[in-house]
Amino acid sequence: MSNSQQQHADTIIVGGGVAALWTANVLKKAGQSVCVLTNGPLGDGQSLAAQGVIHGGLKYAVGGKLNEASQALAHMPTRWLDALDGKGPVDLSKAELLSDHQILWSLPSVFSQIVSFFGSKAVRGRCSIIKREEYPSVFDSPEYKGQLFRIEEPVVDPVSILSELAAGVAEETWEVEWGKNSRLEFNDNQISGIILTDPGHSMTRLTANHFVLAAGSGNGPIMEALGWSKPQMQIRPLHQLIIRDKNLPDFYSVCVGNGSKPPLVSTTHTDRAGRKVWYIGGEIAEQRGVSRSEDEQIEAGKSLFKELMPWQDLSAAEWFTCRSQRAEPLTGTGDRPPGAFCERKGNTFIVWPTKFALAPNLADQILSQTSAESDLDPIDLSLPRPKLGIPPWDIQ
Repeated sequence: MSNSQQQHADTIIVGGGVAALWTANVLKKAGQSVCVLTNGPLGDGQSLAAQGVIHGGLKYAVGGKLNEASQALAHMPTRWLDALDGKGPVDLSKAELLSDHQILWSLPSVFSQIVSFFGSKAVRGRCSIIKREEYPSVFDSPEYKGQLFRIEEPVVDPVSILSELAAGVAEETWEVEWGKNSRLEFNDNQISGIILTDPGHSMTRLTANHFVLAAGSGNGPIMEALGWSKPQMQIRPLHQLIIRDKNLPDFYSVCVGNGSKPPLVSTTHTDRAGRKVWYIGGEIAEQRGVSRSEDEQIEAGKSLFKELMPWQDLSAAEWFTCRSQRAEPLTGTGDRPPGAFCERKGNTFIVWPTKFALAPNLADQILSQTSAESDLDPIDLSLPRPKLGIPPWDIQ
Protein backbone atom coordinates (compact mmCIF):
# COMPACT_ATOMS: atom_id res chain seq x y z
CA MET A 1 0.00 0.00 0.00
CA SER A 2 3.01 2.33 -0.18
CA ASN A 3 1.73 3.86 -3.48
CA SER A 4 -1.77 4.50 -2.21
CA GLN A 5 -3.24 7.85 -1.33
CA GLN A 6 -4.20 8.32 2.32
CA GLN A 7 -7.32 10.23 3.39
CA HIS A 8 -8.88 10.61 6.83
CA ALA A 9 -12.39 11.54 7.98
CA ASP A 10 -14.02 12.08 11.33
CA THR A 11 -16.75 9.58 10.49
CA ILE A 12 -17.28 7.11 7.65
CA ILE A 13 -20.83 5.85 7.22
CA VAL A 14 -21.51 2.60 5.39
CA GLY A 15 -25.04 2.59 3.99
CA GLY A 16 -27.34 4.66 1.81
CA GLY A 17 -30.74 4.65 3.47
CA VAL A 18 -32.59 7.17 5.60
CA ALA A 19 -30.51 6.37 8.72
CA ALA A 20 -27.16 6.77 6.95
CA LEU A 21 -28.12 9.97 5.15
CA TRP A 22 -29.88 11.66 8.08
CA THR A 23 -26.89 10.89 10.30
CA ALA A 24 -24.46 12.18 7.68
CA ASN A 25 -26.35 15.48 7.44
CA VAL A 26 -26.38 15.90 11.22
CA LEU A 27 -22.66 15.16 11.60
CA LYS A 28 -21.77 17.45 8.69
CA LYS A 29 -23.82 20.27 10.23
CA ALA A 30 -21.90 19.74 13.47
CA GLY A 31 -18.63 20.36 11.62
CA GLN A 32 -17.48 16.81 11.12
CA SER A 33 -15.65 15.52 8.05
CA VAL A 34 -18.03 12.84 6.76
CA CYS A 35 -17.82 10.16 4.07
CA VAL A 36 -20.82 8.03 3.00
CA LEU A 37 -20.24 4.81 1.07
CA THR A 38 -23.14 2.85 -0.40
CA ASN A 39 -23.11 -0.24 -2.60
CA GLY A 40 -26.28 0.56 -4.50
CA PRO A 41 -28.95 3.17 -5.25
CA LEU A 42 -29.82 5.43 -2.32
CA GLY A 43 -32.78 4.22 -0.32
CA ASP A 44 -32.85 0.89 -2.16
CA GLY A 45 -34.36 -1.69 0.17
CA GLN A 46 -35.96 -0.66 3.44
CA SER A 47 -36.08 3.13 3.11
CA LEU A 48 -37.93 3.43 -0.20
CA ALA A 49 -40.16 0.49 0.77
CA ALA A 50 -41.37 2.50 3.80
CA GLN A 51 -44.85 4.00 3.79
CA GLY A 52 -43.52 7.32 5.05
CA VAL A 53 -45.65 7.43 8.20
CA ILE A 54 -43.99 9.46 10.96
CA HIS A 55 -45.42 7.57 13.88
CA GLY A 56 -45.94 9.27 17.20
CA GLY A 57 -46.61 5.90 18.80
CA LEU A 58 -50.39 6.10 19.13
CA LYS A 59 -51.10 2.96 17.11
CA TYR A 60 -48.91 1.00 19.56
CA ALA A 61 -50.77 2.45 22.56
CA VAL A 62 -54.38 1.71 21.64
CA GLY A 63 -54.35 -1.16 24.13
CA GLY A 64 -54.68 1.45 26.84
CA LYS A 65 -51.21 2.54 27.88
CA LEU A 66 -48.23 4.24 26.33
CA ASN A 67 -45.69 1.42 26.06
CA GLU A 68 -41.96 1.58 25.35
CA ALA A 69 -42.45 1.59 21.58
CA SER A 70 -44.97 4.43 21.72
CA GLN A 71 -42.79 6.51 24.06
CA ALA A 72 -39.74 6.15 21.78
CA LEU A 73 -41.78 7.58 18.89
CA ALA A 74 -43.66 10.30 20.77
CA HIS A 75 -41.44 13.22 19.71
CA MET A 76 -40.76 12.12 16.15
CA PRO A 77 -43.63 14.01 14.42
CA THR A 78 -42.35 17.30 15.85
CA ARG A 79 -38.77 16.52 14.82
CA TRP A 80 -39.80 15.72 11.26
CA LEU A 81 -42.14 18.69 10.91
CA ASP A 82 -39.34 20.98 12.08
CA ALA A 83 -37.06 19.53 9.39
CA LEU A 84 -39.81 20.01 6.78
CA ASP A 85 -39.98 23.65 7.90
CA GLY A 86 -36.23 24.00 7.41
CA LYS A 87 -35.50 24.13 11.13
CA GLY A 88 -32.71 22.24 12.87
CA PRO A 89 -29.69 20.35 11.52
CA VAL A 90 -31.54 18.66 8.64
CA ASP A 91 -33.27 20.79 6.01
CA LEU A 92 -36.16 18.98 4.31
CA SER A 93 -38.00 22.13 3.26
CA LYS A 94 -38.05 20.96 -0.38
CA ALA A 95 -39.36 17.48 0.47
CA GLU A 96 -43.04 16.62 0.15
CA LEU A 97 -45.41 16.33 3.09
CA LEU A 98 -48.18 14.07 1.79
CA SER A 99 -50.49 14.59 4.75
CA ASP A 100 -50.16 16.36 8.08
CA HIS A 101 -52.24 13.68 9.82
CA GLN A 102 -53.64 10.17 9.62
CA ILE A 103 -57.15 8.87 10.09
CA LEU A 104 -57.64 6.21 12.72
CA TRP A 105 -60.69 4.01 12.27
CA SER A 106 -61.77 0.80 13.93
CA LEU A 107 -63.63 -2.42 13.46
CA PRO A 108 -67.05 -2.39 15.18
CA SER A 109 -65.87 -4.93 17.77
CA VAL A 110 -63.33 -2.50 19.26
CA PHE A 111 -65.22 0.77 18.80
CA SER A 112 -65.95 1.38 22.52
CA GLN A 113 -62.34 0.61 23.45
CA ILE A 114 -61.09 3.14 20.90
CA VAL A 115 -63.47 5.88 22.07
CA SER A 116 -62.41 5.30 25.68
CA PHE A 117 -58.70 5.34 24.88
CA PHE A 118 -58.77 8.48 22.76
CA GLY A 119 -60.68 10.27 25.46
CA SER A 120 -57.99 9.52 28.05
CA LYS A 121 -55.50 12.04 29.42
CA ALA A 122 -52.61 9.97 28.06
CA VAL A 123 -53.26 11.02 24.47
CA ARG A 124 -55.04 14.33 24.93
CA GLY A 125 -53.90 16.88 22.35
CA ARG A 126 -52.56 14.23 19.98
CA CYS A 127 -55.88 13.20 18.47
CA SER A 128 -59.40 14.47 17.94
CA ILE A 129 -62.79 13.13 16.84
CA ILE A 130 -63.73 13.95 13.26
CA LYS A 131 -67.27 15.19 12.77
CA ARG A 132 -69.39 13.18 10.38
CA GLU A 133 -69.81 16.11 8.00
CA GLU A 134 -66.01 16.38 7.80
CA TYR A 135 -65.30 12.77 6.89
CA PRO A 136 -62.83 12.42 4.00
CA SER A 137 -64.28 11.07 0.76
CA VAL A 138 -62.86 7.59 1.29
CA PHE A 139 -65.15 7.20 4.35
CA ASP A 140 -68.07 9.29 3.09
CA SER A 141 -70.55 6.42 2.94
CA PRO A 142 -73.55 5.47 5.08
CA GLU A 143 -72.12 1.95 5.13
CA TYR A 144 -69.34 3.07 7.47
CA LYS A 145 -70.90 3.01 10.93
CA GLY A 146 -67.85 3.75 13.02
CA GLN A 147 -66.12 6.85 14.32
CA LEU A 148 -63.06 8.47 12.81
CA PHE A 149 -60.22 10.06 14.73
CA ARG A 150 -57.60 12.45 13.45
CA ILE A 151 -54.17 11.55 14.82
CA GLU A 152 -51.34 14.07 14.54
CA GLU A 153 -48.89 11.79 12.76
CA PRO A 154 -47.74 13.13 9.38
CA VAL A 155 -47.02 11.13 6.25
CA VAL A 156 -44.04 12.10 4.09
CA ASP A 157 -43.00 11.09 0.59
CA PRO A 158 -40.03 8.72 1.04
CA VAL A 159 -38.71 9.51 -2.46
CA SER A 160 -38.41 13.27 -1.92
CA ILE A 161 -37.11 12.73 1.63
CA LEU A 162 -34.27 10.52 0.36
CA SER A 163 -33.61 12.98 -2.47
CA GLU A 164 -33.25 15.95 -0.12
CA LEU A 165 -31.17 14.04 2.42
CA ALA A 166 -28.88 12.94 -0.41
CA ALA A 167 -28.57 16.52 -1.69
CA GLY A 168 -27.35 17.65 1.73
CA VAL A 169 -24.33 15.33 1.56
CA ALA A 170 -23.98 14.94 -2.20
CA GLU A 171 -20.28 15.90 -2.12
CA GLU A 172 -19.60 13.39 0.65
CA THR A 173 -21.33 10.35 -0.91
CA TRP A 174 -19.95 7.71 -3.28
CA GLU A 175 -21.04 4.36 -4.68
CA VAL A 176 -18.75 1.37 -4.15
CA GLU A 177 -18.77 -2.31 -5.06
CA TRP A 178 -17.64 -4.29 -2.06
CA GLY A 179 -15.24 -7.04 -3.07
CA LYS A 180 -14.51 -5.38 -6.42
CA ASN A 181 -13.32 -1.81 -6.00
CA SER A 182 -13.55 -1.62 -2.23
CA ARG A 183 -12.73 -3.71 0.82
CA LEU A 184 -12.60 -3.26 4.56
CA GLU A 185 -9.35 -3.62 6.52
CA PHE A 186 -9.49 -5.19 9.96
CA ASN A 187 -7.11 -5.15 12.90
CA ASP A 188 -7.79 -6.68 16.34
CA ASN A 189 -11.50 -7.14 15.55
CA GLN A 190 -11.88 -3.48 14.58
CA ILE A 191 -12.21 -1.69 11.25
CA SER A 192 -8.83 -0.07 10.59
CA GLY A 193 -9.53 1.34 7.12
CA ILE A 194 -11.17 0.98 3.74
CA ILE A 195 -9.19 0.33 0.55
CA LEU A 196 -10.73 1.84 -2.58
CA THR A 197 -9.67 1.46 -6.21
CA ASP A 198 -10.93 4.04 -8.68
CA PRO A 199 -11.61 3.41 -12.42
CA GLY A 200 -8.06 4.54 -13.22
CA HIS A 201 -6.73 1.83 -10.85
CA SER A 202 -5.42 4.37 -8.34
CA MET A 203 -5.82 3.23 -4.75
CA THR A 204 -6.94 5.21 -1.74
CA ARG A 205 -6.82 4.11 1.88
CA LEU A 206 -9.55 5.73 3.93
CA THR A 207 -9.29 5.91 7.72
CA ALA A 208 -11.60 7.52 10.24
CA ASN A 209 -12.02 8.19 13.92
CA HIS A 210 -15.36 6.42 13.75
CA PHE A 211 -17.15 4.02 11.43
CA VAL A 212 -20.96 3.74 11.34
CA LEU A 213 -22.49 0.55 9.97
CA ALA A 214 -25.91 1.67 8.74
CA ALA A 215 -26.29 -0.79 5.88
CA GLY A 216 -29.42 -2.61 7.06
CA SER A 217 -29.05 -6.31 6.28
CA GLY A 218 -25.55 -5.51 4.98
CA ASN A 219 -24.40 -5.04 8.57
CA GLY A 220 -24.51 -8.80 9.06
CA PRO A 221 -21.62 -9.81 6.75
CA ILE A 222 -19.43 -7.00 8.10
CA MET A 223 -19.99 -8.07 11.70
CA GLU A 224 -19.27 -11.66 10.70
CA ALA A 225 -15.98 -10.59 9.09
CA LEU A 226 -15.10 -8.75 12.30
CA GLY A 227 -15.77 -11.88 14.34
CA TRP A 228 -18.56 -10.20 16.30
CA SER A 229 -21.28 -12.55 17.47
CA LYS A 230 -23.27 -9.67 18.99
CA PRO A 231 -25.39 -7.76 18.34
CA GLN A 232 -27.26 -10.41 16.41
CA MET A 233 -29.45 -9.42 13.51
CA GLN A 234 -32.95 -10.52 12.62
CA ILE A 235 -34.77 -10.18 9.31
CA ARG A 236 -38.52 -9.54 9.37
CA PRO A 237 -39.99 -9.77 5.86
CA LEU A 238 -43.06 -7.93 4.59
CA HIS A 239 -45.40 -8.56 1.65
CA GLN A 240 -47.25 -5.29 1.04
CA LEU A 241 -50.08 -4.55 -1.36
CA ILE A 242 -50.12 -1.86 -4.03
CA ILE A 243 -53.45 -0.75 -5.51
CA ARG A 244 -53.27 1.58 -8.50
CA ASP A 245 -56.01 3.65 -10.10
CA LYS A 246 -55.88 7.29 -11.22
CA ASN A 247 -59.25 7.94 -9.50
CA LEU A 248 -58.35 6.71 -6.03
CA PRO A 249 -59.07 9.20 -3.20
CA ASP A 250 -56.43 10.04 -0.62
CA PHE A 251 -56.27 7.36 2.07
CA TYR A 252 -53.85 7.90 4.97
CA SER A 253 -55.11 5.68 7.72
CA VAL A 254 -54.64 3.12 10.47
CA CYS A 255 -57.35 0.54 11.04
CA VAL A 256 -57.54 -0.84 14.57
CA GLY A 257 -58.76 -4.39 15.12
CA ASN A 258 -58.70 -6.97 17.90
CA GLY A 259 -55.04 -7.91 17.57
CA SER A 260 -51.86 -6.14 18.61
CA LYS A 261 -51.19 -5.03 15.01
CA PRO A 262 -53.49 -2.98 12.79
CA PRO A 263 -55.22 -5.11 10.15
CA LEU A 264 -54.46 -2.39 7.61
CA VAL A 265 -52.25 0.70 7.36
CA SER A 266 -52.68 2.77 4.21
CA THR A 267 -50.81 5.59 2.52
CA THR A 268 -51.36 7.28 -0.83
CA HIS A 269 -48.66 8.04 -3.39
CA THR A 270 -48.43 9.16 -7.00
CA ASP A 271 -46.43 7.09 -9.45
CA ARG A 272 -44.24 8.54 -12.19
CA ALA A 273 -47.15 8.32 -14.66
CA GLY A 274 -49.28 10.52 -12.38
CA ARG A 275 -51.56 7.71 -11.18
CA LYS A 276 -52.75 7.41 -7.58
CA VAL A 277 -51.49 4.43 -5.59
CA TRP A 278 -52.61 2.99 -2.27
CA TYR A 279 -49.71 1.35 -0.46
CA ILE A 280 -51.02 -1.13 2.10
CA GLY A 281 -49.22 -2.48 5.14
CA GLY A 282 -50.33 -3.67 8.55
CA GLU A 283 -51.07 -7.20 9.65
CA ILE A 284 -51.98 -8.31 6.12
CA ALA A 285 -48.35 -7.72 5.10
CA GLU A 286 -46.88 -9.63 8.04
CA GLN A 287 -46.30 -13.36 8.59
CA ARG A 288 -49.34 -14.82 6.85
CA GLY A 289 -48.95 -12.34 4.02
CA VAL A 290 -45.30 -13.24 3.63
CA SER A 291 -46.18 -16.91 3.24
CA ARG A 292 -48.61 -16.18 0.39
CA SER A 293 -47.76 -15.97 -3.29
CA GLU A 294 -48.44 -12.68 -5.06
CA ASP A 295 -51.75 -13.96 -6.43
CA GLU A 296 -52.79 -15.28 -3.02
CA GLN A 297 -51.85 -12.00 -1.34
CA ILE A 298 -53.85 -10.00 -3.86
CA GLU A 299 -56.91 -12.20 -3.26
CA ALA A 300 -56.46 -11.81 0.50
CA GLY A 301 -56.27 -8.05 0.03
CA LYS A 302 -59.42 -7.93 -2.07
CA SER A 303 -61.24 -9.99 0.56
CA LEU A 304 -60.02 -7.68 3.34
CA PHE A 305 -61.23 -4.55 1.56
CA LYS A 306 -64.56 -6.20 0.77
CA GLU A 307 -64.94 -6.98 4.48
CA LEU A 308 -63.73 -3.67 5.90
CA MET A 309 -64.70 -1.17 3.19
CA PRO A 310 -67.44 -2.74 1.03
CA TRP A 311 -68.50 0.65 -0.29
CA GLN A 312 -65.17 1.16 -2.08
CA ASP A 313 -65.33 0.04 -5.72
CA LEU A 314 -61.85 -1.23 -6.59
CA SER A 315 -62.91 -3.35 -9.56
CA ALA A 316 -61.04 -1.18 -12.08
CA ALA A 317 -57.86 -0.95 -10.02
CA GLU A 318 -54.58 -2.71 -10.73
CA TRP A 319 -53.28 -4.85 -7.88
CA PHE A 320 -49.72 -5.99 -7.31
CA THR A 321 -47.43 -6.63 -4.36
CA CYS A 322 -44.04 -5.67 -2.99
CA ARG A 323 -41.75 -7.82 -0.87
CA SER A 324 -39.23 -6.16 1.41
CA GLN A 325 -37.10 -7.04 4.41
CA ARG A 326 -36.59 -5.21 7.69
CA ALA A 327 -33.18 -5.75 9.23
CA GLU A 328 -33.04 -5.15 12.98
CA PRO A 329 -31.26 -6.30 16.12
CA LEU A 330 -32.49 -9.68 17.28
CA THR A 331 -35.21 -9.68 19.93
CA GLY A 332 -36.30 -12.66 21.97
CA THR A 333 -39.82 -12.50 20.54
CA GLY A 334 -38.98 -11.73 16.92
CA ASP A 335 -40.95 -8.47 17.19
CA ARG A 336 -39.65 -5.03 16.33
CA PRO A 337 -37.36 -3.48 18.97
CA PRO A 338 -38.99 -0.48 20.68
CA GLY A 339 -36.54 2.22 19.58
CA ALA A 340 -33.62 3.06 17.30
CA PHE A 341 -30.68 0.74 17.95
CA CYS A 342 -27.13 2.03 18.30
CA GLU A 343 -24.33 -0.04 19.83
CA ARG A 344 -20.71 1.02 19.95
CA LYS A 345 -17.82 -1.42 19.70
CA GLY A 346 -14.51 0.42 19.83
CA ASN A 347 -14.38 2.77 16.86
CA THR A 348 -17.49 1.32 15.20
CA PHE A 349 -21.22 1.91 15.66
CA ILE A 350 -23.66 -0.80 14.60
CA VAL A 351 -27.01 0.85 13.96
CA TRP A 352 -30.53 0.05 12.80
CA PRO A 353 -33.21 2.75 12.99
CA THR A 354 -35.90 0.00 13.30
CA LYS A 355 -38.42 2.50 11.86
CA PHE A 356 -38.13 5.16 9.16
CA ALA A 357 -39.48 7.72 11.66
CA LEU A 358 -36.68 7.10 14.17
CA ALA A 359 -33.80 8.28 11.95
CA PRO A 360 -33.47 11.58 13.91
CA ASN A 361 -33.18 9.71 17.20
CA LEU A 362 -30.48 7.47 15.80
CA ALA A 363 -28.48 10.43 14.49
CA ASP A 364 -28.69 12.07 17.93
CA GLN A 365 -27.17 8.99 19.53
CA ILE A 366 -24.22 8.97 17.13
CA LEU A 367 -23.65 12.73 17.35
CA SER A 368 -23.44 12.53 21.14
CA GLN A 369 -20.58 10.01 20.92
CA THR A 370 -18.51 11.55 18.11
CA SER A 371 -16.75 14.86 17.53
CA ALA A 372 -14.98 16.88 14.84
CA GLU A 373 -11.21 16.85 14.48
CA SER A 374 -9.84 20.23 13.43
CA ASP A 375 -8.26 20.97 10.04
CA LEU A 376 -9.32 17.82 8.17
CA ASP A 377 -9.46 18.14 4.39
CA PRO A 378 -12.71 17.02 2.75
CA ILE A 379 -12.63 13.48 1.36
CA ASP A 380 -12.11 13.51 -2.41
CA LEU A 381 -12.60 10.24 -4.31
CA SER A 382 -12.68 9.42 -8.02
CA LEU A 383 -15.67 7.10 -7.68
CA PRO A 384 -19.19 7.31 -9.11
CA ARG A 385 -22.01 9.04 -7.27
CA PRO A 386 -25.02 6.84 -6.42
CA LYS A 387 -28.41 7.33 -8.01
CA LEU A 388 -31.68 7.45 -6.11
CA GLY A 389 -33.50 4.13 -5.89
CA ILE A 390 -36.97 3.38 -7.27
CA PRO A 391 -40.02 3.15 -4.97
CA PRO A 392 -42.11 -0.05 -5.10
CA TRP A 393 -45.04 1.60 -6.91
CA ASP A 394 -42.79 2.55 -9.84
CA ILE A 395 -41.23 -0.88 -10.33
CA GLN A 396 -44.28 -2.30 -12.13
